[in-house]
Amino acid sequence: MGVRHGRHGPAAARHFTGPPAASPGIVGRMRSVVAALCLALCGCDSVHALFAPRARRAPASPGVAMGPWLLGPAAGEMTVAWTTAEPVKGRVWYLEDRLAQEDTARTDHRVTLRSLPLDAVVRYRIEASPPVAGTFRTAPTPHSPFRVLVYGDNRTNNGDHALVARAAAAEGAQLALHTGDMVVNAADNELWARWFSEEADLLLRTPFVPTLGNHEITDNGVSYARWFQPPSRPAYHSLDYGPVHLVVLDSFEMAAGADPHSGAVSDAQLAWVEEDLRGVPAEKHVWMLVHQGPFAHPAHMRPGRGGSERVRLAVQAAARRHSIEAVFAGHEHFYERGEVDGLRYFVIGGGGAPLEDPDPTFPTVEAAHKALSFVTVDVCGCHVTGKAKDIAGRVLDSFTLSSCKEPCGAPLAAKGGAP
Repeated sequence: MGVRHGRHGPAAARHFTGPPAASPGIVGRMRSVVAALCLALCGCDSVHALFAPRARRAPASPGVAMGPWLLGPAAGEMTVAWTTAEPVKGRVWYLEDRLAQEDTARTDHRVTLRSLPLDAVVRYRIEASPPVAGTFRTAPTPHSPFRVLVYGDNRTNNGDHALVARAAAAEGAQLALHTGDMVVNAADNELWARWFSEEADLLLRTPFVPTLGNHEITDNGVSYARWFQPPSRPAYHSLDYGPVHLVVLDSFEMAAGADPHSGAVSDAQLAWVEEDLRGVPAEKHVWMLVHQGPFAHPAHMRPGRGGSERVRLAVQAAARRHSIEAVFAGHEHFYERGEVDGLRYFVIGGGGAPLEDPDPTFPTVEAAHKALSFVTVDVCGCHVTGKAKDIAGRVLDSFTLSSCKEPCGAPLAAKGGAP
C-alpha cells in the first residue's frame, strides 16, 4: 500500500546479436562488455532492460517532522496530528485496511479516525518516509476500567521535564490531562520541538487533553491553537470519556483581558460552564481541568499566585448544575491536595518547572510536596482512586474520589446531584 508503480510498456530495444563474422571468442567478450555497460547504466543485465521504458515511481511521502500526537478522544473517534516539512495530503491507515486522509496538502496535519470500537487497542500508521506507526486504546465503555495521567508545568526545563515525561509515560495511562505551561515562551518554535521530542513516547499512544497556561499566551495563544485547538473553538470546552465528563476551563482567557502575568475568565465562560453541565447525567464523574485553580497555598505568596477568584466563580457556577468530583490545576510548581467546603482540588505543577515550596500547614491542605511529580487516577465504574508519584515511582499521596457498593466494572448507578 502507498507507493504505486507504473506499468511497463512494450519493449523498445532491438535485439543485439553481435557482428555476424566475429569468432565465438570475440562474441563472448563483446557480450561481457555490453553486460557490464548495462549493469553500470541501469543495474540491469541486458540491452532489452537498458532501453525498455522505466517504471515511474510515485514521489515518496515526506518524513514526519514533529509528532504524532493524539487529540479529541471521543466515543468512536480519535484525531492523529503531526507535521511535515513539505505540504502533503495526510494519510493514516488504521484497523488494518481503513484509510483516513486530508483533502488538501498542508504541513500541519490532523486526520480523524472514525467508527472506532469502544475500549479496544487500535494500531495506526501514518504514510511517510519512513512510515510512523503507533497504537492507542479507544474511549472506554461506561463501566470498563482505565487510567488517567494528570501532570503539567514543564516549562521546557528539559532535564527535569524529560525525567517526568519518562516516568509518566511508564504508567500506561489511556488518557493524559495537562494542566498547562508546556513551554516557557510559546513564540519559540525550537522550544516546542524540544517539548514534543521529550513527550514523544507518551504522545504516540496516549490521547492528550491540555488546558491553556499563562506561558501559552506569550504568543497570544497562536502556537497552542496550532498544535491543540480545533479551529473556531475557544480554549474552554468539555468532553465525555467513558463515565467521566471533563470540563476544560481557560483561566487565562485573552478575550477577557488576560496577559501572561494576570488571569481572567469572562462572563461568557461562566455562563457556558453552567449550561454545559445542564444535561450531564447525575451518575457521571465531573472533573474540571484548569491552569490556575480555585485554591493554592504556596509558602511564599506573591502577585499572580494562589487561587483564582474567577475560577472559583466558575466552579460555583458548575456546582449549581452538577456535583464536582475534583478540580485539577497547576500554575504553582508543587503538588497539593486539599478540600474547601466539600470541593476537592489539586495543584499538580511538578512537571519540570523550577520547584517551589507549598504550605502544608494551611488548614485546608491535606497533602503537599515539593517534588517533580505527576498524578494517576484509576477509574472503574463508580470507583475512582488516585496516587501522586515522584519520578522514582515513590508514592507521595493516595486518595479516593468516589466509591460505592457495586464491584468494579458494574454499570453505573445514579449518584444524585444538583438538578
